[in-house]
Amino acid sequence: MITEKIVLIFAYHYPPENVIGAARPYRFSRYLSMMGYRCKVFTAAEQPKCSNSLAEYITDPFAASVSRNSTGWHLERAVRKFFFPGALGFQWSLLASRSARSFLSSIRNAEVTVYSTFPPVGAHLAAMLLVRGRPWRWIADFRDPVVAPGNSRRHNWIQQRAHRTLELAMLARADAVVVSNDAQEVRWKTTYPRLEGRIKVIWNGFDPADRIDERDVPKREFHLVSHVGSLYGGRSIRPLLQSVSRLIEVGRLVRELVRIRLVGPVSGECLPDTEFLDQARRDGWLEIIPDHLPQVEARRMAQESDGLLLVQPHSKVQVPGKLFEYLRLKRPVLAFVLRETPIEEILRRSGANYRCVYANDSTRDIDSSVEAFFKQKEWISETNAWFAEKFNAEKQAEELSALIQSVHASRNSSAQARARTVPQMND
Repeated sequence: MITEKIVLIFAYHYPPENVIGAARPYRFSRYLSMMGYRCKVFTAAEQPKCSNSLAEYITDPFAASVSRNSTGWHLERAVRKFFFPGALGFQWSLLASRSARSFLSSIRNAEVTVYSTFPPVGAHLAAMLLVRGRPWRWIADFRDPVVAPGNSRRHNWIQQRAHRTLELAMLARADAVVVSNDAQEVRWKTTYPRLEGRIKVIWNGFDPADRIDERDVPKREFHLVSHVGSLYGGRSIRPLLQSVSRLIEVGRLVRELVRIRLVGPVSGECLPDTEFLDQARRDGWLEIIPDHLPQVEARRMAQESDGLLLVQPHSKVQVPGKLFEYLRLKRPVLAFVLRETPIEEILRRSGANYRCVYANDSTRDIDSSVEAFFKQKEWISETNAWFAEKFNAEKQAEELSALIQSVHASRNSSAQARARTVPQMND
């Protein structure tokens, strides 16, 4: 007889860490707990002492300086260098799965659901290790795909093959697969037709309990447009900055009336060269604050901006979580994206004030779109009831709860009894 329902969450990022990937697992853990589930989170984000948080902090040995001479540290470094560049959480996944198994060892008569969220991949690796040979159900949440369109130019053929193999392995073993937008759903259902019955779209969104106080934009002579958050992995803002520079040089924009501010860590590949940046700073139209800021401070800087920058020029199947934060701040959005993406559809249907700059447009068209954004007369923005309903985190947690019930109800069905084979790809 089942006495309780446990949702065990692997989330490498989690509050109080102020990164966008921490928000989604926090919202789910919060609302699932309110629905009666017992949630337990394993995270690499350090938790406050004497906290009543649902989360247990698991140190990532690769990120800990004391581990730099260990065999495990050098092994993960090699794996990152040759196969999986970027954040991985390889050692962390082992430690997190052990801690989770220890937590579950004394629990009897519970319905256990394992939920993991990517990126980074360590969360899914921990879940794979934990459920192996166990009756627990696993829901793998892919906020981004492992094999993201547009990333092939950044990886050699060995790395591309490694990413593809890992993606296939995780998709094959998960009882259900969650994606954060319908474009990714279509892509995977086309690529892996045997997955069709196991893919569920649960959009990113916002927590209605997170109230945003109104804040006036400070009076100033120039229009300040900010990007708040990290820029990495193909999210290059270079073409936008070059467009602003060209427009100022030919007199279509007035230097003293334009200001771009980048708040948060920025990978060098996402920016123009040093000479360009130095000149833009001297001219006064570019400001870079390359630090992670507390959420309250980051939100304040966004609210004090006239407009907000969204940068996603490399993929049609990724929707940055910051889009939903931006829209709630009631500031016009300048989106640097590809054509026909879920981002543009959300902006259009939300009723917000926005302009898209298409990454694959000509230089002339990019300049025209950037100029039009800065020369708009009304710097206000409002969203509609569709946005408020569609992306409400409480409703999304209800969708996840329904999925949890579904994977457990089907455990003895013929669908659940299928052989665990790697999904077949369409040619």
